[in-house]
Amino acid sequence: MQPNGNNAQLASSKRQMIVGLLDRVCQQVEITEAQFQTAKGRYEAVGTWLSESNSPHLKKVEIYPQGSIALGTAIKPILANEFDVDLVCHLPNIGNTSTAQAVKALIGTRLKEQATYKGMLEEKQRCWRINYANEFHLDITPSIINPNCRQGGELVPDKTMGQWKPTNPKGYINRFEQYAAISPQFQILEKKFTTVATDSIEPLPEPTRTKPILKRIVQILKRHRDQRFLGSSHAELAPISVIITTLAAKAYAACAKQAIYADEFALITAVIKAMPIFIHIEMRSGKPYYTIENETTAGENFADKWNEDTQRADAFRTWHADALSSIEGLLQVDGVDKFADSLSKNLAAKNRRFAKFLPNSSHLSGRHDRLEF
Repeated sequence: MQPNGNNAQLASSKRQMIVGLLDRVCQQVEITEAQFQTAKGRYEAVGTWLSESNSPHLKKVEIYPQGSIALGTAIKPILANEFDVDLVCHLPNIGNTSTAQAVKALIGTRLKEQATYKGMLEEKQRCWRINYANEFHLDITPSIINPNCRQGGELVPDKTMGQWKPTNPKGYINRFEQYAAISPQFQILEKKFTTVATDSIEPLPEPTRTKPILKRIVQILKRHRDQRFLGSSHAELAPISVIITTLAAKAYAACAKQAIYADEFALITAVIKAMPIFIHIEMRSGKPYYTIENETTAGENFADKWNEDTQRADAFRTWHADALSSIEGLLQVDGVDKFADSLSKNLAAKNRRFAKFLPNSSHLSGRHDRLEF
């Protein structure tokens, strides 16, 4: 039996609108272009100051962003105005026989020679932080060339500062962008919405989103994570952003290549559902050992803290199940008011006036004063 045309159109419109509203939430919570440009100008100035040092070790220094600010997935904290910008301070003139402590001290000494930086400087375990009050802070982590990585990887201080550890920020960013550029395939609904032409496939249509789907998925998940662990007595167990980003990216690449989806909402939920598949688990000494590798360099395991405290793995599983349930549950919500309540609860969305972002919304309920899905 063919589905009723009106019901099919209603379901399709609702799912499309949910994707649009999720995109709108992401726009609310991400940093603005002006904020990004301000941060960019300031970290470039830091790089210039370091490179103008008389030290031969700093002559070819390079400052560049890593993490969410570089990936385009940054979001602002829920209860704070400041956001963090993670930077790499790459020192190609220093070999791996130098200690991490000495390299970090070299950078700190140079920064303290500038009066403005000295007053804003804070030493952290692995990096130097420059605090711009009520705006953002720059975390500057030193790195050197990793001679053993064929993909252009680097070495950064490990958490104890006792030795160098492999990483590859630029390689990670490039791989993520490659995944984000993959175009999924969707079924084409006929205009009458009475049949689905499953044998007629086209690439991703011209999007109403303002960013690639993968980046929006990462932002949605990070926002959900922040909301769920806000004020929690176990906030330190919250999944770190690089784990969420890595698993979402691998799941997206697999899902986008291997299946055909009814719409973007179906793709989003499929990606979230598939994320745990890419956690490698093996038993060591009778205990699970978790690996979420950086595939652009050997030896970097983003889940290393899970192996020190298995509560982190448990917290991820609980959070992931809740995130999937929260997103899938949006289909069951009727009415803009209730939908806004759901977004506020799960994603801390502040703007409750969503109806104006729903084109041709009144026809779904036959009323113009309130939208009923």
